[in-house]
Amino acid sequence: MLNFAGYQLSYPVWLTGGGGKTSLMYYLARSQKGPLILTTSTKLAYPPRKELSFYQLQKLEEALPLVKDERKILVGSRVEKEKIIGFSPKELDAFYRQYKIPLIIEADGSNRRPLKIHWSHEPALPEVPETVIAVVGLSALNKPYCGEYIHRAEGIPGKTITPEVLYQLVLLGKYFAPNTKKKVIFLNQADAVDNKQLMKVLSLFKSSGVNVTYGSLREGYILPG
Repeated sequence: MLNFAGYQLSYPVWLTGGGGKTSLMYYLARSQKGPLILTTSTKLAYPPRKELSFYQLQKLEEALPLVKDERKILVGSRVEKEKIIGFSPKELDAFYRQYKIPLIIEADGSNRRPLKIHWSHEPALPEVPETVIAVVGLSALNKPYCGEYIHRAEGIPGKTITPEVLYQLVLLGKYFAPNTKKKVIFLNQADAVDNKQLMKVLSLFKSSGVNVTYGSLREGYILPG
């Protein structure tokens, strides 16, 4: 089980959204005991961070001897154009079901934007994900509603990303698969907004019944909402 701000989450853990997915993946790796495999069902930047050893594998089963002695590793199937290409959601789900090695999987891309509008085939999740943590970048609050802050958004003159707009974008969007067993929202970049706005956003998400956390990966903390 993954202890995430007091929530006990079952593996595999899939990360979606924008505003800090990769940073959250490494944060979780530092806070957990091994063995642990980090990977992606989409793409990750290459070269990766130097915190963990990276391995290119033809098959996920090749990771089994690499995680002996409680090791934590990052794996991908290949590298193309400065991107680590991962494995399909089906492959990752089947690997975990057979071997029970904890997996943390980045399942989305946001082009370094704090928020995202998804295409129909996104995020790259299995049909029934065990746990999804949707990452939301609070640095988008009070900014114009446009592609600079929302990946794939078309600008709407005069529209601002208010707490209500942010809430609707996440809850009405595709940050979670319909059949996700455990849903958690992580409001990252809490250091970028004042306390009044943070409390407003937390109140909106808590009213939805979804598990909510907040914090700042830059400052190194995550708290229950």
